[in-house]
Amino acid sequence: METAHTQIVFEEQILHSIHAEFPARYMATCNLHALARSQPHCMSIDHISNLEKLMHDPLVLRHRQSFFLFREAARTLTAIVKGKVPGLTEYTLATLERLLRTATGNSHRAATEAVGSLPVVICQHVQHQTVEQNIPAVSFKQITELCGGLALDQAVFTGRSLTLPCITGKRLLVIKLARWDDSPGNLFAETFWMKNLKNHFPSLPVRFNIPEPLELEGFSVFRLTGLPLIPPPGQHCHPEAIAIAFAAHSEYFAYANEPCHYRQFSEFKEVLIRNGWLLGHLASQGNIHTAPIPLFHNRVQRHRREDNGLYDWPLGGRLDQWLASCQHPNFGLTGLRDFEHFQATGISGEKFYWDLGAHILSLLLVSASYFRNREKGLQGLTPAGKPVDARHLFNENQLIELIRETLASYYKGFVGQDFPGEMPFDVKTLASRMVEEMGVDHHMEEMLRQIDQQQMSDGEFRMFLGERGFSVKQAATALKGKQDIVLHTGPHLGGFNESISIPELITATASMAATCVLARYAGENSSPRAIH
Repeated sequence: METAHTQIVFEEQILHSIHAEFPARYMATCNLHALARSQPHCMSIDHISNLEKLMHDPLVLRHRQSFFLFREAARTLTAIVKGKVPGLTEYTLATLERLLRTATGNSHRAATEAVGSLPVVICQHVQHQTVEQNIPAVSFKQITELCGGLALDQAVFTGRSLTLPCITGKRLLVIKLARWDDSPGNLFAETFWMKNLKNHFPSLPVRFNIPEPLELEGFSVFRLTGLPLIPPPGQHCHPEAIAIAFAAHSEYFAYANEPCHYRQFSEFKEVLIRNGWLLGHLASQGNIHTAPIPLFHNRVQRHRREDNGLYDWPLGGRLDQWLASCQHPNFGLTGLRDFEHFQATGISGEKFYWDLGAHILSLLLVSASYFRNREKGLQGLTPAGKPVDARHLFNENQLIELIRETLASYYKGFVGQDFPGEMPFDVKTLASRMVEEMGVDHHMEEMLRQIDQQQMSDGEFRMFLGERGFSVKQAATALKGKQDIVLHTGPHLGGFNESISIPELITATASMAATCVLARYAGENSSPRAIH
């Protein structure tokens, strides 16, 4: 015991010495972390207070490698929490809560990631799935017979899904086709999740219309023949018409952020609040929707990057085509949709925290897109080449309402209790910055690198340019692979290869995701102190 106390004092002397260089201070923090893991009872309130001061140290904040030192300090605090020393745990929880609200820069990222990795109990319901081995050929007529009367003359494609209204009831037959490069397993996963979520959550306190997959002889994925309409060529559907079919509510394709669906703002707010609760509640049960909206750092490079161009939100990089990502969110009037994006987990930790943050960031982005969707044609650049200014479409007070009430609902869904007090970030500042940056299309440019051009066929290259504003003549005369090509594909949040233009969005996302985990951890470990 005496040896541990002596070592802690020694490491703290190095840590807080104005003469100690950064590597020495970093090693001292690593040693404190090891001591907190092995002997948490040797730590004291003074030690915790000193660590909190360190997290605000301006000298460390200015250092290029500060994140790594702050990460060890934050993990020291979470190690103390996990040590469950009476009195000390409660004090450390309060310290971590303050850091989520007050830390800045790399210190904030370190604190939120450490707290977000605290272990919480995941009540997993869905544990595994099996992939169908055979895909039988089935006629369109056989599918329609499973649904009763259909308005065949009203058949229409919504994206890659053929939809037909049922004559009776508020129901819709949906035939969802695989794309040419899709794995049939993705379609089977969608029907798997429909069935299992309906079985495990037959009654929820909020509306969630889960579709009913249609099966023939135990199969749910088919090769369809006799479709009444040809799929749109732009959807690149599978040539063998591999598909699933399901019966959904007639409002299944009513998206959350389309103003045309709502008479009043309060109706839209209800839909966003409800879907926030659903995302949080299902996540708390180990059912993670991994794509409420598609989030990319760089779409065009997704085929050659190890991360597939996906957006790693804690890094705070440029967010690619934010408004396009919000075009068809995977939640709406009927609740969550696109069930192929669900994954089961029974383990909390770093990846779990990342998924919670992706939910929160998606909800914030969709909130802003609702206002931009009031006049969809108003985006991009003016004829004079200046950024379009659409700030007048926003109502900042309504945006503040959306942020507070939607994230409070997500918290309640995940934690199981009402959100106490104020948000762990400045809501008014965030809303103001969102209007300023998301209401003006400052960042429109994207670079099509030579290496990405070289990996395309000539036809793909011309089509790619045509889809991004090039005329037929411009696309035909463009030289493939000779130089980088500037494309106006925004609005993006941030310049190409730069940071996000609204860092407050990342700070708020991290603070809220970590706050959810911290509250769950405190509740599960019988802390007598509520997290406020």
